[in-house]
Amino acid sequence: MSKIPTHYPVKYKCGHTVSTDLSKIPPSKRAAAARSDFYETRAGKDNDGMVCPNCFKKQRKTDTTAFLNQLMLDAEAFEEEHQLPDLTGTDRMISSGLVEGARRDRYSVLSSLLGDDSEYPEDRQSILDAAQSLTWAGWWVNNLSFKTRKDNDYGQKELYTLVIDGAEQEAKREDSNDRITSENPHDWNPGEDDPS
Repeated sequence: MSKIPTHYPVKYKCGHTVSTDLSKIPPSKRAAAARSDFYETRAGKDNDGMVCPNCFKKQRKTDTTAFLNQLMLDAEAFEEEHQLPDLTGTDRMISSGLVEGARRDRYSVLSSLLGDDSEYPEDRQSILDAAQSLTWAGWWVNNLSFKTRKDNDYGQKELYTLVIDGAEQEAKREDSNDRITSENPHDWNPGEDDPS
């Protein structure tokens, strides 16, 4: 007895024909489903057909890039409007895009706290003052990145508390000069007075 195949060539609305896994369709109906125009015209969110997996991935990447570019433009306008300082980070943080991501995170958090539906309209200035003192990109990424906010289901109360507390901790650290520097405190060159 021969095994009924699970993969059939299916034509999509983008015009591509791709071998598609139809194992979820009953074996007696797979061949007919592959020959039908279901994927080309009727499937999809709006019953207007589906694009093949490769075209879908390309479109999703384009949509994501466009979304992030627009978000960055909005963040820049917001920073200028509210006179927010540039975020700082190491060269590696800058080249990896972490600083840019921190700017988007800062914009998302502050636009929520300072927007029309803010739960803290009387504290706008204290929120802005706190945000202006938090210039290390790593702080925004570690405490208020999109993933962190989503995983912890942060609302405005949590965002407000983190920003205000973060600024207070930053002020204490600046007062005590308790910063960790990345400079090597040892001033020696291997080969000169090298004990080994």
